[in-house]
Amino acid sequence: MRTKSFVLALALIAPGVASAQGRQPVTLEIVGNGWVDVKPGKVTLEVGYIGKGKTEAEAKRDSAALLAKIEETLKAQGLSAAAIGDAPVDSPTKAQMEQMQSDDADSASDAAPVVTDPHARLLTFRTTAQADAVRDQLLVNDYKIGTLRAEPDITEVDAADKQVKAMALRNARADAEIYAKEMGLRVARVVRISETGNGPLTPAVQNKIELAMSQGPQAVFRSFKRADGATHVEKALVVTFELQ
Repeated sequence: MRTKSFVLALALIAPGVASAQGRQPVTLEIVGNGWVDVKPGKVTLEVGYIGKGKTEAEAKRDSAALLAKIEETLKAQGLSAAAIGDAPVDSPTKAQMEQMQSDDADSASDAAPVVTDPHARLLTFRTTAQADAVRDQLLVNDYKIGTLRAEPDITEVDAADKQVKAMALRNARADAEIYAKEMGLRVARVVRISETGNGPLTPAVQNKIELAMSQGPQAVFRSFKRADGATHVEKALVVTFELQ
């Protein structure tokens, strides 16, 4: 899992970040960053289809065949039929299937009646790559495809939040050691840790502004929304060190 950190001397925010005042200890404030991407706990995709026939039995056989194609597509991704469930009652895909059923009934003539058997399913995947592959294949076969959703594992996200805080502290400490060495000093202790800093903007907000200025607004958007459905957990801390 790749992580990245960058450190800004607080002089970028306010003057006088590292100073000696008489006999007072020298202090240094560092903005330390840590972040990590947490894989989604579950990825879901709604799929709709309508079996059709001249009789109810024919319509049900047709819908069973359409379901079997979904099972085959899942099998190609190493997934079983257990990945197929019913879509929620308030599912947009379910509403779309019901509307299509109504439209088919209105357009059918007495001479050529059409019986329909609509279904809306919820497919569950381990990764977005599996979901994308299945979605692309089903689109080719004219299934109605709903929204792909990547749901985070809250427990994992909470654990990651603690992890990135520790990472931010380590990164800040490492850079403080570099600055202290250049000043002919050493890091004695941490005297303050803050998530808000001393300026009008929090360190995290300042980081996003810097990212937008250097790489454009889309870079900020990409930092939050991952193509693989991962949840981006990031933390910026202002750490004050005492140097001796």
